[in-house]
Amino acid sequence: MTEYIPPPKGWRVFNGQLVPDQTLGGYLHRKQIVRGSCYTRDCRRNYYLDFELLLRSGYAYVRMAEIQRLLRCNMPGGCRMTFQDEKAGSGLPLSVLAANREVRILFRCGGCKWEKQVTPGQAIAQLLAAKTGTASTLHTELVTKTSKPCLKCGASNWACEVRWPTPPNDKTYGERHLEALAGERVVRARANDG
Repeated sequence: MTEYIPPPKGWRVFNGQLVPDQTLGGYLHRKQIVRGSCYTRDCRRNYYLDFELLLRSGYAYVRMAEIQRLLRCNMPGGCRMTFQDEKAGSGLPLSVLAANREVRILFRCGGCKWEKQVTPGQAIAQLLAAKTGTASTLHTELVTKTSKPCLKCGASNWACEVRWPTPPNDKTYGERHLEALAGERVVRARANDG
């Protein structure tokens, strides 16, 4: 049995799929910058999120959509501020995904819904062979770098997602966790006695 490797900081596993953590802490771990701007004649505000100030204020676990809602003004007719996530930090390099042997990249045809799973190493090899990318290519860029048509229907409308292994629910993993907790309790009890 292989040891479970958790996803990188700033990312979560939801239904077996690797998705970005939408909290302020997730954006900070991914180093993804968010900018806000308003082009209304009377406003013309530009906003750059100050992550350190927001973290000190206790907003680490607040979703980014809620923070953006709090930053909008109370102008009659509603606020026109729009927020834009920077591309940097929006994806993981394929080399990082290849470090976990259990990770798979799922390509799904938009026409016939046919699916194909590949390892990150296979995706890197295909990108290098087609001369469209390298190991530093982000997983979010794979759809734009894939030009092959679907084998079933011939469409070139691909969707891509990263399938991350879920933590094992087997008894041995649970036993190891309980043993670790019991060991911590013993250490704490000895520290309190001495």
